[in-house]
Amino acid sequence: MINNLSAGHPNRSLLLSFLKQLGCWALVGFGILYAPSFGQAEGEGSKLVIPQVKYEGGVYKPRPDAVESLLAQVAKRTSIEVKREPLDLAPTDPTLFHHPFLYLAGDREFKPISDDSVNALRDYLNFGGFLLIDDNSGRPNSGFDASVRRLLDRLYPNTPLERIPRDHSIFRSFYLINQVVGRVVVKPYLEGVTSKGRTVLVYSNNDLGGAWSKNKLGHWNFDMVGGGYRQRKLSLRLGVNIVMYALTLDYKKDMVHLPIILERLRRYSGR
Repeated sequence: MINNLSAGHPNRSLLLSFLKQLGCWALVGFGILYAPSFGQAEGEGSKLVIPQVKYEGGVYKPRPDAVESLLAQVAKRTSIEVKREPLDLAPTDPTLFHHPFLYLAGDREFKPISDDSVNALRDYLNFGGFLLIDDNSGRPNSGFDASVRRLLDRLYPNTPLERIPRDHSIFRSFYLINQVVGRVVVKPYLEGVTSKGRTVLVYSNNDLGGAWSKNKLGHWNFDMVGGGYRQRKLSLRLGVNIVMYALTLDYKKDMVHLPIILERLRRYSGR
């Protein structure tokens, strides 16, 4: 991949630095699977931050506690060290490339982002970054959904958004997941874009952020629709799996050791 970087690319040094950081995160991810103390040994620079993508013409942060709550669950359930600090970044912010995982959310239609923003996001994803898109509206065919699909048509015009199959590595990267939910169940599946064999973004219509979100007092911000606590637990586990998939990059099915995952399921079944 590094050899494909043109010497004339305006962000070549930034992209090279990003690739090195992603390699470190992949090692952290595999360390969680095979050596639970690995993530703890990496120091301040290895702490995971998940920036939220800013945009205009909508509400880009309708679940303001969602990312912090997800990071708390990642820290609780894995050995990954996190920084539970809010960070909101525009797609053209060069510090985007300091982070392996981005979260884009909303509950209504938003303005089309600029061509520069589309190009920056495409560079970020093509060079190893990962984007989770979360429709917080809780409604089918929402304005946010329409805006997202227009964005993805520009981002990857020749690569369609497709349903993620149940045998995808994302459903076994930490927990074994056999049901796709969120605060609501608008669609019982995830969608994604796969480029060059890697799923670079995942799209949920089920308001995952609403299921994750806790306030400063430790109370859940939103009630679940339909499935109660079990549905929330499944949503939290799915969030952890998505993070683990993003951190381990090209996560191969044959590298997942089923006995280890089954033991982890037993260990964490009460959480």
